[in-house]
Amino acid sequence: MAEQNDSNMAKKRRVIHWNPDADREPAKSAWTAKRIALWTVGGFFGLLFAAGIVIRAAKLVLGPDIFKPQAELVAGQESAADANSGYISETKAQFAHETSGKQLVALRRLPTDHPRQLSALILLEKNFQDAEALLRGREFSRAFAAFQSLDRDIDAFVKNVKARQEAQQADGAIQVKMKDLEVARSLAPGALDAAMSNAAEAHRLLSDGNFAEAKEVFDRGFGELKKASDALARHVQENLVKGQQALAKGQRDAAKDAFNAALEKSPGNEDAMRGLKRAENIDRVFALLLQGDELEKKAQYAQAAESYGKAFTLDSMSAIAQQGQARAMRLEKETKFEAAFSAAQAAFKRREWEKAIAECQNALRVDAKRSDVSAMLKSARENAHADAVKKSLAKGYAYENEHQWKEARDAYNQTLQLEPDQPDAKEGYIRAGTMIRTLLQYERYIADAEQFAAKAEFQAGIRVFNQAMSVKPAYLVNNDKVQQLHEMLMAQNKPVEVTFKSDGKTWFSIENYRLPSQFETNTIKMLPGDYAVIGRRKGYQDVHILLQVRNGTPLQPVTVVCNYQSNGL
Repeated sequence: MAEQNDSNMAKKRRVIHWNPDADREPAKSAWTAKRIALWTVGGFFGLLFAAGIVIRAAKLVLGPDIFKPQAELVAGQESAADANSGYISETKAQFAHETSGKQLVALRRLPTDHPRQLSALILLEKNFQDAEALLRGREFSRAFAAFQSLDRDIDAFVKNVKARQEAQQADGAIQVKMKDLEVARSLAPGALDAAMSNAAEAHRLLSDGNFAEAKEVFDRGFGELKKASDALARHVQENLVKGQQALAKGQRDAAKDAFNAALEKSPGNEDAMRGLKRAENIDRVFALLLQGDELEKKAQYAQAAESYGKAFTLDSMSAIAQQGQARAMRLEKETKFEAAFSAAQAAFKRREWEKAIAECQNALRVDAKRSDVSAMLKSARENAHADAVKKSLAKGYAYENEHQWKEARDAYNQTLQLEPDQPDAKEGYIRAGTMIRTLLQYERYIADAEQFAAKAEFQAGIRVFNQAMSVKPAYLVNNDKVQQLHEMLMAQNKPVEVTFKSDGKTWFSIENYRLPSQFETNTIKMLPGDYAVIGRRKGYQDVHILLQVRNGTPLQPVTVVCNYQSNGL
């Protein structure tokens, strides 16, 4: 860039003299040595004088740093110096053209329904075209300056357009706000009039399309309205404070006057309306507060809390009543806590675990965050648990020693409910359960043996009775009934000789005992029981005989002969 500038400067310093009539000019007088010397000296001083004037003028116009080396100038000064000196590169001008073009494209999307806005946009388009013409004519410095000026105009146009919506909103809002603040006219003299003047001026500017300036005037109008709003707020706040002070002293009438004054300038003010409501009962509330304070001084905390509570019921906004009730209730709880905690400590020392647990729980209901009470409760529960386990386990042992197995199992089960991993209780529970199952099996075998004996199935009864004896616990003694069953079964365990007679033609058999055979006389040893004797002969009706064999009961010979022929033969 420096070399290009130097070459351009060199080109600008070059002067070409061209005079076609030079040959026709009359000859001038000849130069003498004296004349040459005088012109040389005078010309030297003249050049020095002219150079001084040029340098001073350049410094005054272009700045004191015009003759300093380029490396000493800062970046911001370089661009300004380039623009001023007219050496703007084509690249910088093209970049300015592109930037302005993008801004102009975005600008066309903005609303331009106002004549002034439309005129301004047309002017911006014309300025952009003029700058483009300079760029096409390769007048880069002038084009760059034109685009920069166009950018500033675009920024101003955008600001004016964006201010339009705000100004339009302010136009309606300021009218509403002036109407709302009419009650404050006497509190802020001149503020509403000034705001009205500003609103009128801003409305005119808005109609003319000067939106940014209209917005500024509207802001000034809102500033005047803020003075009235602040004065109104101060007036209302001062009366609210007076009302609250009167409430604190129980002064019913003074409180009502103050709150009504606040409502006069601020209708519907919630604080003033609440204050008026409180003022209706403030004298009774004040009396209850005094009563609660006296009771609290006498350490009658429950009664004091009740008085404060009544005051709070009448005036739910009374912080004194609310705090007094909370304080009295807290003191009442602290008293209850100390009583319960002391009782728990005494019961703990006496190892009365249930009472200690109950009192600790009472204390924790009052103050659940007391770690010392929680620790005592935990210790009491652990001790009560350990004692309960020992007691239940001892009960199981006692029942077991008495061979009361069901009760023992229940006691061991209770122990396991308290401590599931208690090894002695586990073993006792298994042991008692085993004995219960053994006794049930023993009783079932005895019952089966009785049933077999009743049906004269003595051998089956004997087998089942022997099984019962094999599972019978060693400590268990047979009762009379079992002993009689045993003796009866043993008596029927010896074979009995039974004589059978036949005709040698009848096939004789005993069901499930003897296969068919033929004989005339046969003696068989049979164990006691009931037997089905069957006689068969071809062409004759079968003979069925129920034979009861009992030991100790003699039997006559049994005749088995088929005498009756079958029908049809």
